[in-house]
Amino acid sequence: MIYYHQLDPFIIQFTENFGLRWYSMAYIAGILFAYFAGAYLIKSNRLKLPLEKLSDMVFIGALGAVLGGRFGFCLFYSPELLISFDLSFPYWGLLKVHQGGMSSHGGILGLLIAVIFYAGRHKLSFYAMADLGAIAGAFGIFLGRIANFINGELYGRIVEGSTWFAVKFPGELLLWASQPKIYQKQLLSLDSLFPYLKNSLIEIPSSQTWSKWISLAGEQGSQSTHSNYISYLCQLIYQSAYSGPVKDLLEPLLSLRYPSQLYQSFFGGFIPLALMALFWIKPKRAGVISVVFILSYLFFRVFTEFYRQPDASIGFQWLYLTRGQWLSLLMYLLAFSYTYFVFKKPAKK
Repeated sequence: MIYYHQLDPFIIQFTENFGLRWYSMAYIAGILFAYFAGAYLIKSNRLKLPLEKLSDMVFIGALGAVLGGRFGFCLFYSPELLISFDLSFPYWGLLKVHQGGMSSHGGILGLLIAVIFYAGRHKLSFYAMADLGAIAGAFGIFLGRIANFINGELYGRIVEGSTWFAVKFPGELLLWASQPKIYQKQLLSLDSLFPYLKNSLIEIPSSQTWSKWISLAGEQGSQSTHSNYISYLCQLIYQSAYSGPVKDLLEPLLSLRYPSQLYQSFFGGFIPLALMALFWIKPKRAGVISVVFILSYLFFRVFTEFYRQPDASIGFQWLYLTRGQWLSLLMYLLAFSYTYFVFKKPAKK
């Protein structure tokens, strides 16, 4: 089964770039789930925390996850954003969330820091708060990756062999434009779409001129004038890729890709959530649930990254692994240390 991706990232759209998005709704739903799930677990004596502090804990945890997720993305994937300042709002690259996105590893670390801060300040159980953060984190990842699929971002690698379900993502155009030297063949095939483009600020090139631009961009690097032309035209095609003749002509040119966002939603969000629910059938010592989450999430993150297209600006790294896989493997050191301290402390009777 093959699906041409054409989902709208907006639930309600007010202007071209402003509205209620599925991605922001995933965060809101995750916060609400954390509160109501936490209230249920506290009342059923499965979570040893004061109910009157639950709303504050959820707020602090959500703030830590959001700030950590954004800072983690900039630090791990686009460090230039940390030192990027200009005269347009919000002035600092770190705050321009439309450039790049969020890092789940950074979100987990931000949540951990928030838990340490709040638990220490209010003399609460750090491990119990971590358990609450784990259940919120798993649900947030589950919804967040679905939102990534709706947005058509973080898509999978090209299908090798056969698969029961593959997706063609128009956003692949932006990958081609970012690496014209690698994707020359794919870019050359786009000239048949030019007659259908509208509102162009530059003259639509002929097939001969288009071929020249691509060859020069490949020689001069991604910052050349020709690369900027290519990027602009790919953006125009992408904006017209969801209907009409552009869609019909573009679809055969796109690659069949794994829906890695859905893989990571299921294995990185739903499965850890289900495992935690199984462990929580009977009350366990504080910290066990968060151990289940972090160990299962990191394992499945490494596994599902084999189906995800690495970031164009980073590509594959040592041993042909992605940045996300190496971050997960490094975080296992933290996870194993946390597991040791959870089981080292005596269980409360």
